[in-house]
Amino acid sequence: MTTKEKIMDVALHMFSERGYEAVSIRDICGEVGIKESTLYYHFKNKMDILDSLIAKFKDHINGLLSHIDEMPQMPSGKTKKKNAGSTDIIDSYMMDSYLFDPFCNLMIRLMMIEQFHNEEMRALYEKTMFTDPYDIYLRVFRMLATQGTFPESQVDAIVRRYHAYMTMLTYRYLLNGELTEERKKVYKKEVHALMNGGVI
Repeated sequence: MTTKEKIMDVALHMFSERGYEAVSIRDICGEVGIKESTLYYHFKNKMDILDSLIAKFKDHINGLLSHIDEMPQMPSGKTKKKNAGSTDIIDSYMMDSYLFDPFCNLMIRLMMIEQFHNEEMRALYEKTMFTDPYDIYLRVFRMLATQGTFPESQVDAIVRRYHAYMTMLTYRYLLNGELTEERKKVYKKEVHALMNGGVI
């Protein structure tokens, strides 16, 4: 990890626990173990660190969305396992590459705090926690409807129920206290149960 990456990593941990305003340049430098002049070599100021974190997060999310956009259509006809394709997509994109990812998880926690102080963070929080997931679920369940899992007329209602339940699980297990392997395991189990006959 480079010095610049370490500064960003330490700052993110501190911002996501205390909030942006409560953390000083001196705090970050003390935790990283560098002089303030070293930090200013890499960043103009504290806001520059936050802007860099936001840019990195946006790049990551845009990369995930582009992969989902390029995802091949599921084959027609029912799969051997109910919702198999959608479970794979949720596991890969929504869990492993997003909600379980330490960087993304800390960014969500930071956005939860800063949405009240920073309009860009509020908009990003709304987009990545509500709008984007809803659109992804809509795409996935429309594909499932085309293979006969359920009638197309039910898709909107199913997605609304699914999104609401997934949001509850996310807040309960992934954004409530420390993100542990046990919490991730329980979350995944609950999601799979949901995909295979719970709410939907």
